[in-house]
Amino acid sequence: MLKKKHSWPGLFMVVLLAIGFFYRIYGLIANHSFWTDENPVAIFTRAIFERGKPILANGYLTKDQQLQYWLSSISAKAFGLSEFGVRFPSVLFGTLTILATYLLGSRLFDRRVGFFASLLTTFLKIEILWSRQARPYQALQLFLILGAYVIYRVAKESDFNWRCFLGFLGCGIFASLMHGLGLVVFFSGFVYLLIFKTTWFKKKWMLLGIFLFVLFGWIFRAHIFFVFSQIGKFNNFFYYRVFLTHNYLPLCLLAILGGFLLFWRKNYRELLLFVIFLGVQIIIISFFLGQPFVRYFYPVFPFIILLASYGMTEIENWIFEIRKWRLDIKGKFGYPVSNIQYLISGFFVLLVVFSLWKTDKLSLFPKKVYSLNSDMQEVPEVDWKKIYGFVGQKLEENPGAVLVTNWNDLPVWYLGEGRLNYLVRKDKIEKDSFSGAYIINSLDKFMNLLKIHKKGFFVLDSWDNLVPDGVREYCHKNLKREMEIDRLYPVQPRYWTVWVYSWGMD
Repeated sequence: MLKKKHSWPGLFMVVLLAIGFFYRIYGLIANHSFWTDENPVAIFTRAIFERGKPILANGYLTKDQQLQYWLSSISAKAFGLSEFGVRFPSVLFGTLTILATYLLGSRLFDRRVGFFASLLTTFLKIEILWSRQARPYQALQLFLILGAYVIYRVAKESDFNWRCFLGFLGCGIFASLMHGLGLVVFFSGFVYLLIFKTTWFKKKWMLLGIFLFVLFGWIFRAHIFFVFSQIGKFNNFFYYRVFLTHNYLPLCLLAILGGFLLFWRKNYRELLLFVIFLGVQIIIISFFLGQPFVRYFYPVFPFIILLASYGMTEIENWIFEIRKWRLDIKGKFGYPVSNIQYLISGFFVLLVVFSLWKTDKLSLFPKKVYSLNSDMQEVPEVDWKKIYGFVGQKLEENPGAVLVTNWNDLPVWYLGEGRLNYLVRKDKIEKDSFSGAYIINSLDKFMNLLKIHKKGFFVLDSWDNLVPDGVREYCHKNLKREMEIDRLYPVQPRYWTVWVYSWGMD
């Protein structure tokens, strides 16, 4: 009689996915204000609702991240045009990332590594919080992991697996449509194949892949040319090193151990998968992109988790010498060795979980809000909904008052297209093509604006370094301060101040 296969691994993943989904969606219905980079997604999602495509009333047509806009529009159609509706696709991508991490870990190593990596992915704050943003980085992470999974299978199998190769092409296409960094999937995957399957580059599928890579390179040529024009101008490697070592040192040490063991055991196929996917991303974001942000590294963060999980399981094997004592343990205690291995894994899971929890990197219990600045202080989180709710009401009460800001997309989302009159920035152009606002690029022009328009409101944030010299100080001394807000959530790692000034009001 055939023994029935244990179904608990599948049950474990179903439970983990359900928990992961709940943690990522919990509290999101509160519709907290978008942060600055989410606003374009919301604006073009609304444009699709109103005009059938991501184009503004003034004719401004975006060419970036269009798939994100369309997915958010589908979600908003189901849940309403709100912060929740626009953000919901990232929740799904984040939940699926848990499963993808398990699949890659199990394929490269074994189920224990897959389970532990998926467990960390479920509860790590950085994974939860980026699964709650109307940004494409969670989708990028999912497609990078899936792309690595299928390209590894293509490279390892002796016969050409065209289904997996088409899956790899699909991951690259979807990732590229989400963000320009999605081209990393194509580039990393083909470099990996070039090393292990050089002869296959004569195959028709490889030619198709190269064609698609060139095609998407042409579509994103403006971004690519800009990136390559910045070679030698930046070095943000130190920033990302600080991000990893100061926030995730236990994971980094375990990941280094895991990488060393792959090299020591000559598992070059697995080692180079990590080296290429991590290395390409780190090189691009460190030396080709001007500003360093955690979100640029985030798509490859699960590769750190997977290497760390492998390092942890190998420590277990060393300490208890399971392989050496396999027969002894089974004979003395009467337990299957696999059960003891999972028991040991559970102990080390708790140990690593405790160390991450003590450094506030794990969310053992669901929270309604997560700050994007938990690791590095880089994203202004301010209650823009409250600010523009106040400004919108004041503008209705004061017909003829003009609206002035130093940030162009926020009023477009909260007050509607065409409502922003002037944009105070050090730009040399006369008019902002996105908002339609006229540019005020000096203190003299700003003071002249106050003379021409007898009343108005100026929303001024504190972090923008493109405000013309002297404007901020002039406002502090001469205009009436109507409102001052410096946070979105009651408790944040850092506060950014936004002032609402007025002139000519009774």
